[in-house]
Amino acid sequence: MRSELREDVARYRAKGARWIDIWGNPAFWAIAWYRFGNSVYRGNSLRILRAPLKVVHFAGNIFCEAVLQMRLPPNAEIGGGLCITHVGGVVLHHRTVIGKNCDLSHQVTIGTAGLGRTGVPRLGCDVSIGAGAVLIGGIEIGDGARIAANSLVNRDVPPGATVMGVPAIIVKYPSGPKAVEEQVSDLSAR
Repeated sequence: MRSELREDVARYRAKGARWIDIWGNPAFWAIAWYRFGNSVYRGNSLRILRAPLKVVHFAGNIFCEAVLQMRLPPNAEIGGGLCITHVGGVVLHHRTVIGKNCDLSHQVTIGTAGLGRTGVPRLGCDVSIGAGAVLIGGIEIGDGARIAANSLVNRDVPPGATVMGVPAIIVKYPSGPKAVEEQVSDLSAR
């Protein structure tokens, strides 16, 4: 918990935030509360304290959901260096996997596609998700991918690609020979 929280703080600091900005940021409170809950639920606390700590976490989680409108379930796997730029509207499925150094804007939803489908998105490292984006289904978002604001992502996104739209399409590929092959195969698939 501590090392990941330190990585979160370092990420905010790298973006130019002062200490007072970080600790006064309700989005960071939600991240810190997630880290606490994740530690409690994964059994990193003393056995005798686990039940009372779960009660404390539950109460704080209600506050995060009702007041801050942030749902970061303790069962989700979130790597260190998470940066949520604005408070409000962030909802993650409890089986979500997010890599290190990812950015989430406000009003981001990551979850199942519904209608009985159970897959949940898995995000790589250094992924950036714009405001209002929705990621659904058992999809893979590659390292360094960029999701534009208000996009609906329901298909895999290759590493380094930028997607936008409803449904999201790739608008920018990463550079390099492999990326050119992906562009050609994607165009021929249409």
